[in-house]
Amino acid sequence: MLTTAMFFLWMSLRQPEPPKVDPNAGKVVVPNADPLLRDEPGPPVQAEIGGAPGADGAVDPALVDPALVDTDQPARPNHPSQVVTLGSMDPTQGYNMLVTLTTRGAGVERTELVGRKKNGGFVYRALEHEGGYAGYLGVIEASSGLRIRSLPDGSPAALAVSPTAPGGLQVDDVLLEFAGRSLDSLAALETALKESKPGQQVEVRVERQANGQAQTLVYTITLTEAPLDIVRMRPFESEVVEGNLARPSLRTSLASLEGTRIPTGLQSLPALRETLEIDWEVLPLEVDGGQGVEFRLPLDSFLVNSGRPPKLDLVKRYRLLPAGGRSDGFILDMETVVVNRNDKEVTVSLRQEGLAGLTLEGWWYSVKISPSFFSGAGSRDVAYANDIPDSHAIKTSREIHTRALKNPSQPDLVVLSENEPIETRNLKYLGLDAQYFNASILPHPEQPQSLGNLRQAAASALANVNEVPKSKSQGTNASFWFDTQDQVIPAGGDLSQRYHVFIGPKDNTILAAHGLDEAIEYGWFPLVAKPLGYILHFFYQISGNYGLAIVMLTVCVRGAMFPLGRKAAMNAQRMSELQPELAKINEKYKDNMEKRAKAMQELYAKHNFKPLAGCLPMFIQLPIFIGLYRCLSVDISLRQAALIPGLSWCSNLAGPDQLLDWSSWMPDFLAGRGTGWLGPYFNILPMVTVGLFLLQQKILMPKATDEQTRMTQNMMQIMTVFMGVLFFKVPSGLCIYFITSSLWSLVERKLIKRITPAKPLISDGGSDGNDGGSDDMEPSKPKGGAGRRNREPVVQKPKTRFQEMVQMLEKPAVKSSTQRGTRKDKRRRPNA
Repeated sequence: MLTTAMFFLWMSLRQPEPPKVDPNAGKVVVPNADPLLRDEPGPPVQAEIGGAPGADGAVDPALVDPALVDTDQPARPNHPSQVVTLGSMDPTQGYNMLVTLTTRGAGVERTELVGRKKNGGFVYRALEHEGGYAGYLGVIEASSGLRIRSLPDGSPAALAVSPTAPGGLQVDDVLLEFAGRSLDSLAALETALKESKPGQQVEVRVERQANGQAQTLVYTITLTEAPLDIVRMRPFESEVVEGNLARPSLRTSLASLEGTRIPTGLQSLPALRETLEIDWEVLPLEVDGGQGVEFRLPLDSFLVNSGRPPKLDLVKRYRLLPAGGRSDGFILDMETVVVNRNDKEVTVSLRQEGLAGLTLEGWWYSVKISPSFFSGAGSRDVAYANDIPDSHAIKTSREIHTRALKNPSQPDLVVLSENEPIETRNLKYLGLDAQYFNASILPHPEQPQSLGNLRQAAASALANVNEVPKSKSQGTNASFWFDTQDQVIPAGGDLSQRYHVFIGPKDNTILAAHGLDEAIEYGWFPLVAKPLGYILHFFYQISGNYGLAIVMLTVCVRGAMFPLGRKAAMNAQRMSELQPELAKINEKYKDNMEKRAKAMQELYAKHNFKPLAGCLPMFIQLPIFIGLYRCLSVDISLRQAALIPGLSWCSNLAGPDQLLDWSSWMPDFLAGRGTGWLGPYFNILPMVTVGLFLLQQKILMPKATDEQTRMTQNMMQIMTVFMGVLFFKVPSGLCIYFITSSLWSLVERKLIKRITPAKPLISDGGSDGNDGGSDDMEPSKPKGGAGRRNREPVVQKPKTRFQEMVQMLEKPAVKSSTQRGTRKDKRRRPNA
């Protein structure tokens, strides 16, 4: 009956799904009504007729100026495909980022964090990259091997040596062999690198064109460890999610031109779709103290027959500075410009796409905290905030995937719309958020309103969502875009929008410098978690090892709570001493619940025992324990921090300890990435944690006095084992915390038993003076006679809220209906 009632309650609260409506129902459409909405050479796009000018896909053909229609179609731009690298892997250059840009849509192909530590290693290395690293070469398959498209400065490939040729490898060299392996595919190169080791010297054979002739050269490359490629188009083998698509980041197009806007569900105006895929012209850009590049694309050939002024140029400028006085090295300066070469003004707006391909590192085990109580965070969430305080919010990758799956005609998840108040459309940042890294677009200091008064913004899935397994939806390749408001560009003028693109770690200090500190979500009790984080780093400065620092922090916290733990332990010890008497009562009154409750209450009163007094320490300790858990869950310093330096086991305290890779012989539902309950590695620390939990229950829980108590304790043990399955992929740093805390509890209980010997139970109805948790161990004062006559009068102080709560908890735990009825009788018969 209760189940039925709950079902109907759930049905009454559940919002009914609205009926699906055909978006074209009741609309009169004609093909190719507006040339801007034609997609050549693709299929014609239907446009609505009768709408107001400026509505999405609604333009009257009569508004098109025939004089602007030119039958002599200019040729499409035909620039060579190139990649341009900003930054350097040379530590003397001081760059924290290495950005690889592509002429395809003038977007970002890859971004690596190349900052170095004092010992020469990368501050943030790629944990999922196994083997050596030669640098990102951007290779593509050629007829005889793999052609190099990119050669980052200071990379192992750029520093390669050959006995017959000066300098290192060069762009357009064709890799033929790597460490004796023939390179006929990208997979072959990845396999060869996976089998190598950092520091290893390997020979490569390349083919180079010189004076019209091909020559074969042999080079020796000294491999290094791989830096973290925080934004990438091609994922590692461990990060492959079926259905995900790849595309460059930060592409730019026109959101509207002379009132015609991008139709809902499309990425661009159909006539300009090719501008996102075509190769742009590359021009040099001087940057004081840094590096830069300019991309330019004339739109004449795309707009010549659109009926609009066609002489427009799209320009993208990227600037990168090394870490220093003007920059911390985690900012890519991006500027988008529309140049009007017409002899009349033009009204345009811009669509700026966001970043894509954010690292999926740890996506199958991450414990990212969500700011929403009712939805869990994903691995690639779209995060944003506006000028309103505490406005940080996310659209999770699961929500983005679900939206695209259920609404294929309108797949994008709205972040903000033009119908919202203007203050909600003034964004402080909009970007992608992962467990330990963030990639966001921010307003440029010289244009603080570049993210202000946006027309609309949305999150989108870059995937064939029907092919993405439901169990891997948190790894969906998510991105975002936003549209600016319409602006008029005078004849011969231009429109410029400038942004800062932050691509870096979720470090408190770094994020705060860019107004992104809200991106670190602590969940419950942040006022506890943040100070504990500072203490953790203090202990690291002392010990030099984060594993020891976690142990020291746990001991410090548990030591500070020792008085509360002692009180709870003494209360539990007293409860254990009463177990024989409780067993007798249960046996004597097993068929009479009322008499059993009354006898238990009399027993508690006889021995001055308050069962609920042991709950108070738990309520006080809970925020501290949760805060400590949250502190360890979000601290990026634990990433790639080893428990035992030099061992590959437990070399990343922010992830599982990964003792053994069992993915090759375990079933996918257990060992699959994203799909398996346990993950691809056998982890030993969770097993130790669960074992200690079970031992703690066996030692600390009182012995069962009846069948019901015994069943409850058995159920608790089963739940502990089940929790071990759920927490099997928990980061090893948290396991160290659990193990240390469990050992402390066991030692604390043994210590309290030794320093607080059990008192004999009183059988004559008197009190033994022990309140089950009092710290006062002195004998009781005489209650009558001279002691009372000589006692000084006591002035009662008003009780605090804490004392009132304690008094409430110390009230008798069980009252029978007979006792309550007796009190009522006394109130009715005052002379009784």
